[in-house]
Amino acid sequence: MKRTKAQIAMEHIWAAILTRQLSLVPHADGFYPMTVSILCDQLGLTTASARDGLHLLAMTGRVTYQPHLGYQLAPLSKQDWHRLSIGLNGLIGACVDRLPARIDEQTALTLLGLIHSIQHLPAKDYCDKAILAHWHQQLHHTLCSGINPYLDEAIQPIIAHHVRYLTHPDIALDIAQSWQNLLPTLRGLVSARPQAHTQAYQAYWQELNSQIEDRIGKLTSGQFL
Repeated sequence: MKRTKAQIAMEHIWAAILTRQLSLVPHADGFYPMTVSILCDQLGLTTASARDGLHLLAMTGRVTYQPHLGYQLAPLSKQDWHRLSIGLNGLIGACVDRLPARIDEQTALTLLGLIHSIQHLPAKDYCDKAILAHWHQQLHHTLCSGINPYLDEAIQPIIAHHVRYLTHPDIALDIAQSWQNLLPTLRGLVSARPQAHTQAYQAYWQELNSQIEDRIGKLTSGQFL
């Protein structure tokens, strides 16, 4: 399916967030304003593209919007991470608990296609955090939406926020390395016996979060973008 101009703009802005290309100054509450003028000046977007991209980011829960404050990017912090990891673990557990006896064929084929694409990524893509983050989010979105679309709507904004920690230079976990255990597990979840692989899927998240938790614990206190 061909992407719209708004979707392309959203992905451009999101990639800039993940790769720290934006220079943002926080408000007193710690949130970072995301204005159309900032995006036009720093990313070379048109006014319409910046506006539409921000709107889609807000719709997908990656940035917030309040009428009197505009679009904002939430800060990262140890306290925020603690709340995030608890929420994510709970939703992943709820999703796994609702795993059907057999994933539908369309979801299985889509997920297997994603795995095939990931295994044949060009070498240069493994050095691009934004590209790796895109594939990471697509894998979990495809699985969770196939299990329960309503749960997926709740999980995806949290996974997007989680990716900001995962790709942070001070945490610097290797997403591609984490896929070594994840991809066989995902294949199992779309096989004839998905229930045999639910514990491995939860263990993947627990191990990933444990590694992030360990690295955050070594950082100085306070917020970090």
